[in-house]
Amino acid sequence: MLVNSISTKLALFFNAVILIATGLSFVTVSLLSRQVADEIVMDHREMVESILTLRDRTALNLDDIVAIVSTPNYMVRRIELLDAADLGGPALERLEQGEVLVLDRGRLHGVTTVLRLGEAYISISLQPQRSVLQIWFSRLWTLIVLYLVLAGGLIIALTRRVVRPVLELTEATQQVAKGNFGVHIESGRKDEIGRLTANFNHMVGELRTIDYLRRDFISNVSHEIKTPLASIHGYARLLQHESLSREERAEYSTIIADEAMRLSSLASTMLRLSRLESQEKVEDTTRYRLDEQLRRTIVLLEPQWRHKEIAFELDLQPVEYVANEELMCQVWSNLLGNAIKFSHQAGRVDVSLRETAGEAVVSVRDHGIGIAEGDIAHVFEKFFQVDRAHSGEGSGLGLSLVRRIIDLQGGRIDVQSSVGQGSTFIVTLPNRHAEEGKTARASGGTTR
Repeated sequence: MLVNSISTKLALFFNAVILIATGLSFVTVSLLSRQVADEIVMDHREMVESILTLRDRTALNLDDIVAIVSTPNYMVRRIELLDAADLGGPALERLEQGEVLVLDRGRLHGVTTVLRLGEAYISISLQPQRSVLQIWFSRLWTLIVLYLVLAGGLIIALTRRVVRPVLELTEATQQVAKGNFGVHIESGRKDEIGRLTANFNHMVGELRTIDYLRRDFISNVSHEIKTPLASIHGYARLLQHESLSREERAEYSTIIADEAMRLSSLASTMLRLSRLESQEKVEDTTRYRLDEQLRRTIVLLEPQWRHKEIAFELDLQPVEYVANEELMCQVWSNLLGNAIKFSHQAGRVDVSLRETAGEAVVSVRDHGIGIAEGDIAHVFEKFFQVDRAHSGEGSGLGLSLVRRIIDLQGGRIDVQSSVGQGSTFIVTLPNRHAEEGKTARASGGTTR
């Protein structure tokens, strides 16, 4: 919401400060103006009383009394003749009757007090160099300092409220930079800083997950490499014995070669997966027959399924597809290889291919050991192996590689499985290019 925006809050705060300051200024000036006017009148009254007291109780002449009563702020003058035009007839009559007159000289000059003493007149007014504004400003300094302190306190409080979470984020960022991914900042704010804090916490959570996966990946790689290396080292030491027979030497050499091949395959798969994870799109695409590719892959895997006496049930529609043929061959090799690996002796593998609504759907189903429900969500994780009895036959990277290739193609892969009844892997691939090819052929065009 707009009200939760920090810029809106700042704008509202400063507008409120301006309005409050304006209101306080208006009230202060009004009160101060009245106060100064009242003080001037009171001072004049006191001075009049002092003049009358000095006249009645002392033998001082009028000039001495005027000199005594005069102050730096007020000028007391003796006037022999009054201008009747300034006072007016009624005011002059009141003055002649002994009344003290208070004459308003305007907002800037205040009032002038006039009284008659004998044959002379006394005038009390502000000194020429003084004005009501000067008195105002002399009084305002204290209030200005008070207002500045108050405004400064409000600004400091607001600044601390804004800066504190930024400082917390800075400190937390430094902790993350040092490798501490357990940092979490609590914040109930709904403004930009609150969203920034929430995004920071989300980022740290992602980094924590990545760090966990990295550590787990290193641990798994170390384990996968350690096992074949230990076998190679052990059988290499055995080959050093001169008492070994020809058959034993051949057997040990074969084991060393197989383990070396396993290491090479692991390294190749890891490099291939790493390269694919850094790609954003598939390159070197060609148009080919997807059904024929599936048949060729099954033929290439003949040594594996012939050894286990696996039968294949094929239901393949002719489908043209545009993709990187080599990468898709790796997908089918992994899925079909797993189906063979986890099938029972003399089992069956069903492979189907359908094209519907611009999608090519490939299903690979075995009738083997199946996958536990709790393991289905992890089958595409790196180094995850469902059946540890077959852990020596693979690296646990095959399905991770399959999912990445399918993701690059814009497709998806789903798993349906139950223990003891086998597994079905369903690959759904967008096939827009093939649809375009059919349209072109229908209109008399050619495709390559």
